[in-house]
Amino acid sequence: MKNWYKDWFSSEEYFNVYNHRDLNEAHLFCNLILRETQPKKDALILDAACGFGRHALFFASKGYNVIGFDLSKLFLNKARNEAAKSSLDIKLICADIRNVCFKTRFDLILNLFTSFGYFESDEENFSFIQRSYNFLNNDGWFVFDYLNKTYLEKNLKTETIRKINGLVITEKRSFRDNRVIKKIEIKEGNNFKTFYESVKLYSSNTLIKKFEQFGYKLVNLYGDYSGSSYSDNSPRLIMFFKK
Repeated sequence: MKNWYKDWFSSEEYFNVYNHRDLNEAHLFCNLILRETQPKKDALILDAACGFGRHALFFASKGYNVIGFDLSKLFLNKARNEAAKSSLDIKLICADIRNVCFKTRFDLILNLFTSFGYFESDEENFSFIQRSYNFLNNDGWFVFDYLNKTYLEKNLKTETIRKINGLVITEKRSFRDNRVIKKIEIKEGNNFKTFYESVKLYSSNTLIKKFEQFGYKLVNLYGDYSGSSYSDNSPRLIMFFKK
């Protein structure tokens, strides 16, 4: 399960499991980001671990210069296809977040939808955040979207079962070694597939201290994609930092 993300993010089944995470949700969040950061028209935006491009494509559609990277070729191909359909100019790169580096200086860096905490060590998990400070312009923004550890510990649904597109999807969740583990079982007829997710849990205070240690300054906290105030009862931890 150590490299669970390589199997899971190269599987078409991912899109069935997360089909409720749609463009409307992404666009709601992107509009919050625009209101908070107010990027200039010629701003250069980096979407780190961009997935299949829900957020990157939105910013490209608004005329911003966007670069996205992800480890999953499946996700990147989907993003490229969507960009082509809409005639959007966007640069997409296959790269590992632990060692990607840019000479370009960005105005806005995004790390969204819990694209964090996948690795075993803190050094690996925070490596991109630490290095990103050096390829962000002065007064540039870093937007970090992560789960709320406190909320999750109180509200974890240990099992959910859904039927989607002829599939029966069972998700079993548990805590282990300060991580939240999800076992995803997908049944189609008599066929079964099993995937895992494993995300290390960090408190808001720990994350803020880490960002500040790397040079960032916290500007604002939100608790959901519509911009509600953050509290222990918020489903998300959304942090806006400035260099």
